[in-house]
Amino acid sequence: MTTSSVGPRLLIIGGGLAGLSAGCYALRSGFRPTIIEHNGALGGVCTAWQRDAYTIDGCIHWLTGGAFSRLYDELGILQRVPLKTLEQFATYEQVGMGVQIAITRDLDALVRALTDLSPEDGAELSRLRDGARTFVELAPPIDAAEVLTLRERLRALWEARGAATTFLHFRQSVGDWARERLHGAQLRRFFTRIAPESTPALFLLMLLGYLERGYLSRPVGGTAAFRDALAEAYRSAGGELILPATVQEIWVEAGRAQGVRLADGTILRSDYVLSTASLPETVLQLLGGSYDARTTRDRLTSWRLFDPIVLASFGVEQPYAQFPGLRFIDGVPPLEVGGKTNECLYVRVCNDDPCFAPAGHSVVQVMLQTDYDWWATRGARYPAEKESVAEAAIAALEPHFDGFRAAVRLRDVATPLTYWSMARSWRGAYEGWLPTADAVFTHPSKTLAGLKGLYMAGQWLEPGGGVPMAVLSGRQAVQLLCADAALPFSARPAPAA
Repeated sequence: MTTSSVGPRLLIIGGGLAGLSAGCYALRSGFRPTIIEHNGALGGVCTAWQRDAYTIDGCIHWLTGGAFSRLYDELGILQRVPLKTLEQFATYEQVGMGVQIAITRDLDALVRALTDLSPEDGAELSRLRDGARTFVELAPPIDAAEVLTLRERLRALWEARGAATTFLHFRQSVGDWARERLHGAQLRRFFTRIAPESTPALFLLMLLGYLERGYLSRPVGGTAAFRDALAEAYRSAGGELILPATVQEIWVEAGRAQGVRLADGTILRSDYVLSTASLPETVLQLLGGSYDARTTRDRLTSWRLFDPIVLASFGVEQPYAQFPGLRFIDGVPPLEVGGKTNECLYVRVCNDDPCFAPAGHSVVQVMLQTDYDWWATRGARYPAEKESVAEAAIAALEPHFDGFRAAVRLRDVATPLTYWSMARSWRGAYEGWLPTADAVFTHPSKTLAGLKGLYMAGQWLEPGGGVPMAVLSGRQAVQLLCADAALPFSARPAPAA
């Protein structure tokens, strides 16, 4: 199938997952999309890169399926990339306390282990288990709410009626729920380590319910395989690309977005513009603050962003096959990284797919919270500070991986500035807004009042972010575009000629 030569022209700012998803759905719905990507490669934050014999996977630690699998199927990803169901999500270890909890698909076993840790919390843990099983039965909305009929909205509410008690009980943040509902200090620590404290406790229900049901997986071939499958779906359907190219301004005439101006001065005209840049960049920079600026600035003041991270990755001549893919190592000596103190190590061990490393080797990664301004002001000291972080990370990992320092063959350190230069992540917030209650229940609109012809998609429109939400956001933005352009939305590719 090739792109139409007669449909409306659509410029898509950003070639990450949201942009690629939007491009695929736009092609099927009769538009002529062109993706403009700042980087020299597609994928945005969903990225992986090759360093010597090792692949540094910068994104997918787990892939959420269930109802979201419909998206991957529509986009042709499942036809190109096998998914491996996670049998074990992670282990949680508390240094010096003898605590080691395996978070596996056996939810009953997890509840028993946590009850042994804190017997006085047995009733609340049982409620958590039951809530997870209730939550997994709910189908998250795939279609944009704006295009649903009143009957469809009422049906969704009716189908969710049985979960009302569960939603009310777990409506708090993880931190507030743990402090108010749990008695055991170690149990509270467990839950506030495996999820950000400000995240709604409903996230725990989703995680545990989806894990038990087999809805969490990893793509065989890692992030690169998933990203490349979506990029190929767009290219093979005839989608056009301009890269690397940086959009400097969204061109507005008579209250309508009619194209973009690139950093080199080139002006590209179109009938519609869809921006997947961060919401602050779209509103405050590309539109010059002319639309919705006050609301965006208020959100930047009152909503929380994901903390920027340093991703320190090491290619090691050890398979470390005995370790699970994720480890939460809690209670380590305080580790200062660019202005932030870390007392829990979030460690990924890439040991279950030959795409990451040669036989007998693996890649070990640690995500460390840090401060954007600290890195942005290092100047000439920046390379040396990266090396210092690598050394500190090796020292922190050494007690938990036998022979680690001697086995290291490659060091790779990505900082918040890496996420900015690679994917234009505002202040290094790689997944945008934290999914606090305010952000989740009053999430930004995909259009701006007073401006026609502009649509937005991406993680910054879906607090909490992540792969499925980015892909879903692109789909929903095209649904809104189709409604305004009086074109039928199509989720399926046209049959081959």
